[in-house]
Amino acid sequence: MAGRDELLGLMEIPVIRTAHLSWKVPEIQERPFRSVMFTRWSRPVLAGLCCATLMSCGFLDQDRGEPRHRYSDITEFGHVVANAFRITHPEYSLTRADWAWEREEGEMAVELGIEPLLGPEAGASANFLIRQDSDSGRLYYTEPYGRAHLQVENVLHELDTLPDTTALTMTLRRLGRSGAETVPAKKEVDEVLKEIGRTKDVTAVVEWKKPMTAEDVRSRKHLHFDNAILAPPTRRDPIVYWDYSQRPFCQSCQGSSDRMTQSFEAWVNRLEPSDEPALRHFGLSLDRLRKAASGKSYGYIEQDANPVLLRKLLKLNHVKTMYIVRTRDHCEDDEHGECVPAAWPKDDDQLYG
Repeated sequence: MAGRDELLGLMEIPVIRTAHLSWKVPEIQERPFRSVMFTRWSRPVLAGLCCATLMSCGFLDQDRGEPRHRYSDITEFGHVVANAFRITHPEYSLTRADWAWEREEGEMAVELGIEPLLGPEAGASANFLIRQDSDSGRLYYTEPYGRAHLQVENVLHELDTLPDTTALTMTLRRLGRSGAETVPAKKEVDEVLKEIGRTKDVTAVVEWKKPMTAEDVRSRKHLHFDNAILAPPTRRDPIVYWDYSQRPFCQSCQGSSDRMTQSFEAWVNRLEPSDEPALRHFGLSLDRLRKAASGKSYGYIEQDANPVLLRKLLKLNHVKTMYIVRTRDHCEDDEHGECVPAAWPKDDDQLYG
């Protein structure tokens, strides 16, 4: 039976970051050659032959030993890397995505600004650049107003100190699992929602019993949703997430929730095999993205909802379970920056499609 803390998204589950994967070339241990054919003078010759071979094959990807794709168009570079970052980090809202003003001629660099999706109204934010090495095509992170390298995991860690962000991260890691210990029973979730009452805003991750298209979801009763989890995370692969908000570097990434999966498919269709090295930097592959573009979702994030509505949604057969991430006071009036707690109006208790 899942405990109360687990239902509130506080289970200690290892978080696997994928935005900063960096693979190193394994060190080759040099062993003494026993054959008389390999003398000291032969090693420089072999080294020269190796260099010639590398030059003939182009620059090698230090991640996998494959040629990297060096972008020459800043819009296409941003189209790939900015969206790849945001779809693998649903815990954060992408508030800015633009080419870097101080970049040199021919240099590929975009500036991203993020803030926690569930942060306070005046919450923390972070800015950083994703750059491409002009020689090797390698992607790396720098400070927003300089070229000093930084570790993006340190940037995210500063924002992860918010408990709501940590809870959402751990909850999203639980999607797609089938074990009784990791999937809250609907009856237990309902008891928690019942105890919460009518005076709170509840943020929860809703998981479908089986993947559904947008049309499938519309044909059933549900709350309005404008984001979708298109592929759950695995031990090796990050989550694939999409929302319908208009985004820089992606003209088709906008519209209503009815067009949400279509806009994701439009983004994937613009990707080419040469984008694979850049996608791999975020733990993605073109093949997995194409499978995720089938038009089906595994669930979505319901933010600051009426707990009475969530109880009704939970009872529907196509809902597998619900993970409660955050509760906070429902504000009747916050126009002056001050929350006046109040109960949800009873006329807001109807599900709709």
